[in-house]
Amino acid sequence: MGKTLKSGWFLLLMVLCVVTMSACSGSDGASGSGENGDKVELTFWNIWTEPSPQNEASLKRVEQFMEEHPDIVIKQQNIPHDQFKVKVKTQAAGKQLPDLVQAFPGAELMPLVKGELVQPIDDILSHWDGLIPEGQLGDYRVDGKQYALPANVTPTSLVYYDKDMLKEAGYEEFPQTYEEFKKLIKKLKESDTIPIALGNKAQWVLQSSYISTIGDRLTGDEFLQGVLDSGEKKFTDDSFVEAVNVIKEMADMGAFNEDFNSIDNIQHRDLFVLGDAAMMIDGAWSLGPTLEAAPDKNIGMALFPEVKGGKGDPEAVSAVTGTGIALNSELEGKKLEAAQEFLKFFYDEEYYKDLMKADILVAADIEAPEGISPLLKEVSQLTNNKIVPVYDANLPTDVTDMINSGLQEVTLGTMTPEELAEKLQAAVEKQQ
Repeated sequence: MGKTLKSGWFLLLMVLCVVTMSACSGSDGASGSGENGDKVELTFWNIWTEPSPQNEASLKRVEQFMEEHPDIVIKQQNIPHDQFKVKVKTQAAGKQLPDLVQAFPGAELMPLVKGELVQPIDDILSHWDGLIPEGQLGDYRVDGKQYALPANVTPTSLVYYDKDMLKEAGYEEFPQTYEEFKKLIKKLKESDTIPIALGNKAQWVLQSSYISTIGDRLTGDEFLQGVLDSGEKKFTDDSFVEAVNVIKEMADMGAFNEDFNSIDNIQHRDLFVLGDAAMMIDGAWSLGPTLEAAPDKNIGMALFPEVKGGKGDPEAVSAVTGTGIALNSELEGKKLEAAQEFLKFFYDEEYYKDLMKADILVAADIEAPEGISPLLKEVSQLTNNKIVPVYDANLPTDVTDMINSGLQEVTLGTMTPEELAEKLQAAVEKQQ
């Protein structure tokens, strides 16, 4: 009996020791904290499901990070785009977002910030000084705080021009001011050349590729936010009316093909590629197709020129940035440190170079790798200075529809710039 009793007590003591040791180890990597022993686990939702160059480059960076940081595990859920947006909205309502979540800029980021679901990254922002220009950060900045970083950028307003045709008109370089630009338009018309190819049948081109940048030239880049958020700015302000007048003036002087409101943007690209037009104002999405269709064409790239008296930066261009990665607001301690380390590793020069090799414009100031198109290099340099909001990425849908159709009417002469401005302002005030 004594021997049996001693054996029982010994067994009980061993069990207690095991339990105690488990409890001690649990204090350093508690279940539910995402930490597993000495490893830190971070959950990450993203939309990298399609086999695109950007997705492949992004997934590659995640794998490289885990290889170089064996103490950190990134547990991914790759969710198709549409399902992703629904899932984020649903889970955000219950504050059940992952540690890392892919975020969309501007209006889509705002609910996550206002709901205090994501946290700023200002503590580590200096890590990217010299790599990501200040002007590229705005789409992920709310109330002066930075919540994510951009990877790629899509400028919506680039001037593609035929260098040979401009040279024949007496221009070795693209005009730097709007007044000089108008003189070029007149010289091209005199030679029976279409100055600017335009296809605005779908109505969005004059908004996305024209007013988004021309508007900024006149109003400055705080205009849209002032209209929508504070009411300090109005569409009826003289600066915006003058921006619409610039578009009207170009239409009135015959800068575009006569059927510009009857053809689409694919057809206007054909006019430029075939040499019927000396220029076109279009987004970066036309770069690849233009190079493919006219590999030997002597093409130059420029931004819309400076407009005298304008409040905006003449080197700014309207653009939309791609998705970023936001950090859950509840992250702290080792998990927060691991998440910050992941961002530092992910958004580095190697990643941006991989994107450029895939002919993707990046939101970073880096030396272009070998083998990419000279035009892509040129566009990259043009867009590294400052990007400003695209109207349809920031305006409510009904206001976007109104400005799209209104700009078309202005060019047709059935509505004045002042009338369009009044309609837009009334629509905004109705929603406020």
